[in-house]
Amino acid sequence: MLYWLPRLCLFLLAAAVVGLGVLPATSEDIANTLIVVILGLGLFSLTLHVFPPERY
Repeated sequence: MLYWLPRLCLFLLAAAVVGLGVLPATSEDIANTLIVVILGLGLFSLTLHVFPPERY
């Protein structure tokens, strides 16, 4: 469960930012935010795949 906790928190944070309108509500800004979140999650997953916490 701890493996998915940072991802879940990041998804909830992104949903709160988009849902509460912290960013300007243009579709381009929302798309850019979601792209950054997805890329961040991908890099996080890659890092955990290359350096698993059980080994180091």
